[in-house]
Amino acid sequence: MSNSQPPNIHDTFFRAAMKHQRVALDFIRHHCPKEIALALDSQTLKLLPNNYIADDLQETTSDLVFSCKIANKPAYINLLIEHQSSPDKMLPFRVHHYLFGLLYNHHKQHPKKKLPAVYTLVFYHGRQTPYPYSLSLLDGFDDPLGIMHKVLYKPLPLIDANQLSDKELKQQRWIGPMLTAMKYIRQKDMTNNVMDILASLLWNTEKHDEKPLLKLLLNYIFRGGNINVKDVAIRAKTQRITHSVRRDVMTTAEQLEAQGMRKGIEKGKLEGKREGKQESMNEVAIKLLNEGAEIAFVQKITGLSPAEIQALK
Repeated sequence: MSNSQPPNIHDTFFRAAMKHQRVALDFIRHHCPKEIALALDSQTLKLLPNNYIADDLQETTSDLVFSCKIANKPAYINLLIEHQSSPDKMLPFRVHHYLFGLLYNHHKQHPKKKLPAVYTLVFYHGRQTPYPYSLSLLDGFDDPLGIMHKVLYKPLPLIDANQLSDKELKQQRWIGPMLTAMKYIRQKDMTNNVMDILASLLWNTEKHDEKPLLKLLLNYIFRGGNINVKDVAIRAKTQRITHSVRRDVMTTAEQLEAQGMRKGIEKGKLEGKREGKQESMNEVAIKLLNEGAEIAFVQKITGLSPAEIQALK
């Protein structure tokens, strides 16, 4: 690669690619929130020729601004392209500076209209990855009293798996069993919970695309939970569980048991080797001591500690 390449070659390439309608739409479908991608009228997507970056930000940032309709309302989708090779702790502040500048320009042109919705996404191509700093504007304030929390934005939405209702989880065909397993994974004994999960499964594991889900779930439960794998396998034979689920439970249990046995054998072999090596070093040390070698010399040759060597005298 040439060392004399233009400083913004990556920016130039990305901007050129995004000028193609199908590329821009593909980017939005895969990298914007689903609700935006679904509500976007793709026929209205248009790359605007204007650059809305203020003069004081142009050294670090450029932009791509698309006008469009989202849910039948005028809107913008903005891509802010970072030029900097190193990340910036104040990136959220710069983004909001830019965003309100764009909205101010729109307001000047349409003073009697409401402001449009604007979705802003930063495209970063720096050397340091992943991006190491907070992307929250609130984290940029020196604010021990949390004053800005009362002024800016709502708290992040958070799902606490431990607080989810079992009844609601049983109504969630795909994610429900996964979250239920996570909810009870730290129980002292989660065997009963495992049996409930397996009995409530609505998956057809005969299907090729559903079988990996069950394997994923079983491996998580058996490896991460406090359960006796044999006990689950025995109970799976007698309780009301679909044939395909029962078969996979038995197979997974057998595989894990075999792996455990192999690990035990390997551990025994390794410990035997260590013991043999220790005995060999002891014999060398005794021979050196009998020949009148100093303890420091014996330690250097064998790797034994002074206390271990003294015990051999």
